[in-house]
Amino acid sequence: MERFKNILFASYGSKEDATALDRANRLAGKNKAQITLTRTLAPIPSVAGYFLPKNHLEDMQSAVHAMAEKDLATLAKKISPGIKVETKILTGKPFIELIRSVLTGPHDLIIKPKQPAPGGKTLAGTDLHLLRKCPCPVWIINPTQRKPFGKIIIAVDPDPSDPEKVALNTDLIKIGTSLAQSEQGKIEVVHAWTLDGETTLRGPRFTMSDAEIDVLADNVRKTRLQWLQDLLAPYGDGAIKITLEKGEPGSTLVSIIERKKPDIVVMGTVARTGLPGLLIGNTAEYVLGRISCSVLAIKPRGFKTPVS
Repeated sequence: MERFKNILFASYGSKEDATALDRANRLAGKNKAQITLTRTLAPIPSVAGYFLPKNHLEDMQSAVHAMAEKDLATLAKKISPGIKVETKILTGKPFIELIRSVLTGPHDLIIKPKQPAPGGKTLAGTDLHLLRKCPCPVWIINPTQRKPFGKIIIAVDPDPSDPEKVALNTDLIKIGTSLAQSEQGKIEVVHAWTLDGETTLRGPRFTMSDAEIDVLADNVRKTRLQWLQDLLAPYGDGAIKITLEKGEPGSTLVSIIERKKPDIVVMGTVARTGLPGLLIGNTAEYVLGRISCSVLAIKPRGFKTPVS
């Protein structure tokens, strides 16, 4: 986690801020980083101008702005001495203004509390938009996660023939292991694999026996395991536990996470940056929409946000 030197903290303006702010404070202290505390305010609806005099609208805006400034000043007092801290009030859609702040900051990490999501969903709109479109890593912290991150899952998709995946997986492992060191936690790297076309191969039109197809599947499993071992080799022989399970990536990863109940999941959120309009990989969106623990999400190197 030493790479993070300029942290943007997105205040939600409620008691949920406390746990996330504590994480930001601890990380900034260890990294000698600075923190910018932000609160995003919604603009006063233009329709209000039809009902309120201009001076009342201005008074309302000033009052809301002053209250937010006071809240941020209170949060700033909770930051440890010696850490440089600034406050900033933003106005507009939260995810857009936060991403613009990252682009102009330049900030290298967003930390925010997980917001309550409507309709039984696990992610609110702002959180999902940040995971899709923010160019820097986004750390969304479950407000109930008050203890250290003792159990850390890193979800990877290894493929040594794909330079983008190699770079992303390397970043995931580096950040995950650094987090484990600072939290004195244990890491488990997980990967879900399939034999492409297995259902078709086992259909009536193919002459391969089930035993032959089983051999093919086992070869895929062994290859994936070797890829994982090669990825983790620089971090100590056998020091990191590996979980390799067969199944469709999204549902299999959710099943693993639900079963193992980690404190945090570290994962990439974009499959390939070269595909126009692909802002978050299907697997990542499926997984992140169904888990409730804290998440540290990372984009591939070179990712370009659609927010200007």
